Amino acid sequence: MKNKKVLFTAKWISYTAVMTALVTATGFIPKLPTFAGNVYWVDGMVLIAAYLTDPLASFIAGGIGSLLYDVFASPQMMVPSLIIHGLQGFAVSFLLNCITKKFENHEWVTALVCSLAGAVIVVGGYFIYRCITLGAPVAFTNIPRNVLQEIIGITVAMAVCYGTALKRRLKKSNLLPYRGK
Repeated sequence: MKNKKVLFTAKWISYTAVMTALVTATGFIPKLPTFAGNVYWVDGMVLIAAYLTDPLASFIAGGIGSLLYDVFASPQMMVPSLIIHGLQGFAVSFLLNCITKKFENHEWVTALVCSLAGAVIVVGGYFIYRCITLGAPVAFTNIPRNVLQEIIGITVAMAVCYGTALKRRLKKSNLLPYRGK
């Protein structure tokens, strides 16, 4: 981390709370029916949180945000979602912080590569969870849906943060709690 003093400031707490609420809220957006099953929008918001905040805030937003959604939608998925989406947010943000320093002019490329690492965590995490609880045959049938969900999530997050001026404007206005300096 650049500066450990940015943790637990009012700006950091506010961003973390807003990102957590947005992750929870995107879970309630109607699912996208596809050939592979229903696709949820949570992954895109977890990635947006990872692009805009530090690893700890990203873990909280991804993990707690998806846990709060699962409290209402599917309580049996609360703990797996907390762990899997929390790790997704943490890993993407952590890797982005490490790599972006070297390739600052091409941050969107590093964000894409880091997002693919997060996608491996989600697909692998849910595969392992389903192998343990439902068996390998069921776990294998869910892989295409999870891969499609990650592709859509990465596309949405990249479009919001790097296809628009959102992140540049937040950074220019010093409104990012972590990388805005």
